[in-house]
Parts: sequence; C-alpha cells; structure tokens
Amino acid sequence: MPHIIWCGNKKWGSDFPESPLPENAVKIERKGNGFTGCLLYGIIPFLACLLIIYIKWNWLGTKTVYPALVPVGIFIGLLLMPVHELLHAVCYCEDQTVYIGISLEKFAAFAVCHEKISRRRFIVMSLMPVLLGIIPLAVFLSGPSSPVLSAICIPTGIIGMLSPMPDYMDVHMIHKQVPKGASVQSQNDGIYWFG
Repeated sequence: MPHIIWCGNKKWGSDFPESPLPENAVKIERKGNGFTGCLLYGIIPFLACLLIIYIKWNWLGTKTVYPALVPVGIFIGLLLMPVHELLHAVCYCEDQTVYIGISLEKFAAFAVCHEKISRRRFIVMSLMPVLLGIIPLAVFLSGPSSPVLSAICIPTGIIGMLSPMPDYMDVHMIHKQVPKGASVQSQNDGIYWFG
C-alpha cells in the first residue's frame, strides 16, 4: 500500500510535491473546464441508475420510498467522498506518496500523487470509486422491496455513480491520447504520458 498523507482542508489548486518528468513527456489535452467539462460523462451512469430503479420497481418489486430518509442517503453519499479519494489512493504503488484531503471552498475532495504509474493502473485507479455507486445500487436491486432501503440506497448509489464524472473524463482522455504500455504522471499543471 502507498504512503497516504491526510492533508485535511486545503485551498483548491494547492501545489503538491512533484517527481521530475522525462524530457519526452507529452501533456494530455484536457477539453472543457472543471465541473461543466465533465457533465456529459455523467449521462450514461445516471441513465444506468434510472434503469436499475426502473427494473427494481417495475419488474422485481413495488415503488416504495420513505421520503424522510432520502436526506440520510444523500448525507451518506456525501460522507463517502473521502472514501472515494481513499479508493484512488490505494491503487498507487507501495513506494509512492498520495496526499488526500478536502477543499471546503469547492465542496470537493482530492487525491494527489505526482509519481509515475502505468496507463492500466491509472485507469483502474480512476474507476475504483465507482464501487461506491455499484454497491448501494446492487443492495437496492437485490434486497427486498423496502421504502427504507430505497430511500438510503438510491441517493447514495446515484452520488457514488456521478461523483467520478471527472474520473470518467480522465479515462476517456487516457484511452484517446495515451498508447498502451505507456506511463502516466500527473503534475500540478496537468497530466502527462511518456513511453
């Protein structure tokens, strides 16, 4: 497991220690800016959530939600944001250092490691937090028709599926721009690849 350092609350855009890049490193082009740039990447996961709800309520059970508990599901989903970043962090190599924390000003969490990893490991690392959406939706789908279970699992699952939108965008960029077998390394000014 990598060395994980909890940073607490940090200003968004803070710089972290960088490992030097090789001279042949190529910066990955990132289209769109911030949240609005990655909104399109939430469409398919959101439609998947709606499909799961439709299947459960129309084929496997009844439409039941206990509205008073929906905020509990939302709260759990938001509370899992540091876990989302921890799932990113555990994917790095043993000798690497990962900084995780939150930025209250942006209402966001972060995991940062400016060290080299393989393209494949980068993709796995980027997609790991999807588990925080898959697990509650699987519990909802496979569990009994329960208004309490629906009220907690649906919002938690939707947040878990949509919070990786920037990660989905990163995976798409890596697939388009980085050749198989290459390495990927983030820096304070973006993501780079090299052979």
